[in-house]
Amino acid sequence: MDQPLAKLLAIHLKKFGVEEFDASVLQQTAPRILTQFVSRIIFNGGFAGIYYRSKYGHDIENWALFEPFQIKVRELELIRPADRDLQRALELHSLKFKE
Repeated sequence: MDQPLAKLLAIHLKKFGVEEFDASVLQQTAPRILTQFVSRIIFNGGFAGIYYRSKYGHDIENWALFEPFQIKVRELELIRPADRDLQRALELHSLKFKE
């Protein structure tokens, strides 16, 4: 990507009344079209995906992979139902395991 993201988004930021662009703009439930523009710019820049902190807490990591992509599985890791991160994700989305 040759230009800063804010410069590439400038015309769109004005439409949404955003005067100063940083990550917090996207974490404040920005208009979906704005986050889609960001994803498109990253995709067109040749990147395989993006990583960002969740609006639900900066301790939660979000990953978006653009297709086609390759994931190299090095070793499998069992996730137990009592796993703290799994339980937090389920809680955030009001989900439960059905036994």
